[in-house]
Amino acid sequence: MDSSTPEGRPDVTEHEVQRRSRDLARLVTLAAPLLGLGAFALLKWVELGGERDTNARGGEDELGVWELLIAAGVFFWTILAGAGLKALAELNAWVPATSPASRQRWRTETVSFVCFVYGAIALLLVLGALAELTNSRVLPGQELKNGLLHVAAGVAILPFLVALKRIQLCAAEDTGWSTTAKGVERIRYLRRCLRTATASLGAVIALAVISTGALRHAVEAAGLDALPDTYVLVYGAWLTGVLAAIYLHVFAALETRARWIVERAAPLPDPEVSAAEAFAASTGLRGELSRELELGGDPRKNLEGLVAVLSPLGGALLSRLGGL
Repeated sequence: MDSSTPEGRPDVTEHEVQRRSRDLARLVTLAAPLLGLGAFALLKWVELGGERDTNARGGEDELGVWELLIAAGVFFWTILAGAGLKALAELNAWVPATSPASRQRWRTETVSFVCFVYGAIALLLVLGALAELTNSRVLPGQELKNGLLHVAAGVAILPFLVALKRIQLCAAEDTGWSTTAKGVERIRYLRRCLRTATASLGAVIALAVISTGALRHAVEAAGLDALPDTYVLVYGAWLTGVLAAIYLHVFAALETRARWIVERAAPLPDPEVSAAEAFAASTGLRGELSRELELGGDPRKNLEGLVAVLSPLGGALLSRLGGL
């Protein structure tokens, strides 16, 4: 992402905050191999909670695949979390200066948004647990370990959730917007951030869905009671819906702001014969400006967003069709 600073932002204090955020991002990224190895050790050798089901017969190879997948997943999640922290620091440079009251409102709305998303993601898991849709225990402490790994995935997506809400708030806030080149540049930058954050969020969630399918397959291979394979599909479809709702929430705010710029930069005159030249000039400018602002969406960019949004469902289908 472009880290250049808009006119008037940031001040010295903001520079220091951004530097610390980038240092934290580098630290998180460097910790990725260690955390991946730690996750593998936790699953392989650390005993937490109950023992493996005594009726389990086999399934060690499938369980090993799941353990390797989780270790790779934690490594990948950590890399993405570091990238998300770095992107969030750069995004802050494009946020217009706001009053203390506005900053407090932004914090409150961001916390509410993040809590709502986590609640929507957890809802299906809670309903599944209430319906006693669980895997039999194929490794010691399975429930606790699986829960900890879901927490790890939840932490990994936090920077991207905050970034997406920041994009929406920035687009919805009237402060700092104009019909100058800076306004157009900001819209284009925020759209790039939206696509990148959505793709990263989809990748984290898709890998979590695939891991759920891999554990189910290991339990089934051990001759134990496993989750219905349709549950993995429902899980992927549910998370796809959550991701789609987030994407549309942010995308709609950017579209509204882009139209605001077009309407003020090139207002459409009445279509009268006496004003034909002005009408043609205005429509031409509106068309060029709409293309620069990506209003209506370029087909290639829409496809990128669609693939990112559908990635959790794709992970569920891969789990089922690939035997994971």
